[in-house]
Amino acid sequence: MALFGKKKQDENSENKKPESAPQSKEMDIILQARQEEEEARQARIAEREAEQEKYKSELQSDIEKASSAAKEVLGMYPARTGEERFFMLVETHVYTEMENADDEIVKGILRGKIRKGQEILVLSGLDSMNIVTVNAIRNDDREVIEEACDEIVELELSKGDFKDPDSPDEQNEARIMTYAVLTNPPEEAGRSEGIRLPAMLCEFSRFPGDQEFFGQLMNAAMTSEFSVPAKIAGGSSSQRRVSFAGMRGENSNGKPMLPAFTSIKAFEKHKAMLAKAGGFNSAIQLDFSQICGIARDENHGGAVIDPLGPVIFALPKEVLDTAVKTVQFHALFGENKIAETIVPAEGPSQPQQRLREYNVNNPVKLGDYTYIEEAVKRYAGKSADIAKLCMVVITARDDENEKSYVCILDCPQEKFNMHCKEIERLVRPYLKTISKIQFRPYDKAQFSDEFFSRYPWTYNKLGF
Repeated sequence: MALFGKKKQDENSENKKPESAPQSKEMDIILQARQEEEEARQARIAEREAEQEKYKSELQSDIEKASSAAKEVLGMYPARTGEERFFMLVETHVYTEMENADDEIVKGILRGKIRKGQEILVLSGLDSMNIVTVNAIRNDDREVIEEACDEIVELELSKGDFKDPDSPDEQNEARIMTYAVLTNPPEEAGRSEGIRLPAMLCEFSRFPGDQEFFGQLMNAAMTSEFSVPAKIAGGSSSQRRVSFAGMRGENSNGKPMLPAFTSIKAFEKHKAMLAKAGGFNSAIQLDFSQICGIARDENHGGAVIDPLGPVIFALPKEVLDTAVKTVQFHALFGENKIAETIVPAEGPSQPQQRLREYNVNNPVKLGDYTYIEEAVKRYAGKSADIAKLCMVVITARDDENEKSYVCILDCPQEKFNMHCKEIERLVRPYLKTISKIQFRPYDKAQFSDEFFSRYPWTYNKLGF
């Protein structure tokens, strides 16, 4: 019996062993799964950390590129006597309690040097330009300082010459637009010296996917003038021929892109190289609509702004095709595009192009023109910044039926496009016999005294 009992005990013992084996395997599977999950989690953490390090490295690289480009731009736009040139892109608004309720605090990276109490220029929108005063400066730690240089700052700015809001809704809106450019007032009142676009281009790499920034950048391009490399051959105007340089670039469908510099100083910096490369030792000043008139023809694949730096801004033909359809473009240049009448639309593949010729005449003071003259005189008289205005009629020599009024305005550069838009709106109902009107800024380098003796000023605030 004892033996039987022993055997039964052994059998029970043997029966228990197989029961523990499945539990051990299940635990191994669970532990293995947890280990794999932990390894995957650690891999994800390492991947995120690597991405963050890459982002930090790229961000630092972009900041360094922007800083280097800014120094070059600051060197091309000297400030008036006693000041150091600066510019700053408004990136954010700071909302806090202020001693002066009319003040506004904006934040960004300061390029150059600024001091408390300084009068500065605000550039934004369709040729919007205002003067404000720096009432306070705070560094990135929000410490109040008297002056700042090449650092992140908050600037508390006065209302300046911004107009009063027209409604309670406007009263709650920020006066200074995000991505507006702050800089020094120029030597000559009313002119921004064209620094807005190159200042924004310096910061371009920091906002690669920001649609609002790109919209403001295109706005700055539309309100800028450009120095375009050209070869001019021939003496008299009837024999003068102009050809333009072409540069190969990305997204241009293999066609050359029209190079354009944001300032004459930027062109002059590379003039020797351009002259050596193709004899392009001169530059013609063109506005954005005129750039589009050339860069969108069958010989070009678009335009490239500042092709030799400090920041290259390519505008493929597809981008320009979209730009000319925008409300902003029409607000600035109206319905009548004038690029083709200023410079030849053909590209660099045909180097000798003949400028189209026009006859200039004084308007006949009868019929439609009597109302046009009255409208422009009345408008100029109410506009404090229009000094003089001249109306002439041009007729194409190769088509006598092609006529257009040309309004020559002597006013600040930053106000030019705004006045053109308003004058066109006023005279549009009277454009019957001659249906087109164009606008030209008064420039003593383009118009001699003899010109205005033959074609007298229609309006002259000075009275002589």
